[in-house]
Amino acid sequence: MAKDQAKVQAELMQAYRDVFLFTPQGQVILNDLMKASGLLSMTGLRPDNEVQHLEGSRDMVRRIISIISIDEEKLAQLATGTTPEGEQENG
Repeated sequence: MAKDQAKVQAELMQAYRDVFLFTPQGQVILNDLMKASGLLSMTGLRPDNEVQHLEGSRDMVRRIISIISIDEEKLAQLATGTTPEGEQENG
């Protein structure tokens, strides 16, 4: 049973990588999720319920980032919409 669970988990992780790393649409969505959750910005002074909502959103984005195992450089590229050469991506 554990082997089956490990196989399912590996397939799920690969599916996340395939979508978020290897498709332009997935990268656009991940970038949007990072922006919408305020992942790379400070929360500031907000009502408790708004902070809780943002933190929940951030947790989901952090989960995706953890699953696809991207490094900080790639994360910064996705967040800024730049290519490795530093050029702006079209889209």
